[in-house]
Amino acid sequence: MSVEAIRCRITYEGQDFWLASQERVEMTLPSSDELGEGEYSGFWYETRDTDDQVLYRQVIGTPIRYDYEVSDVDTDGFVRVPADAVAGDFAVLVPADLNARFLVLNSSPLATESEAEAATELVRFDLWSE
Repeated sequence: MSVEAIRCRITYEGQDFWLASQERVEMTLPSSDELGEGEYSGFWYETRDTDDQVLYRQVIGTPIRYDYEVSDVDTDGFVRVPADAVAGDFAVLVPADLNARFLVLNSSPLATESEAEAATELVRFDLWSE
């Protein structure tokens, strides 16, 4: 069943993030993910209301490219190498909920050696600002 959703396009360069655009679309969205109590690693985004209560959450693979997997001719395997520049853009989809005030991105530290560490709030966007 289609519902009205908002496609949020986010751009980033290094540790700086911008909410580049918001577009209303008709989409079938997955149900909100639950995390429960405790610390988690990984990447997820969520919408929150003015009381900072989570309204919608999606756990996804990190869309931020800070390293790449390349073939290693010495071992005939693969190795991860840091990206020369950490920059790009990606989109997330959230329900068009009038109670949703903030879009919050949560992530483990953006480095290969730190990706199993506990996630923290990476950035918060005010969906009501223009």
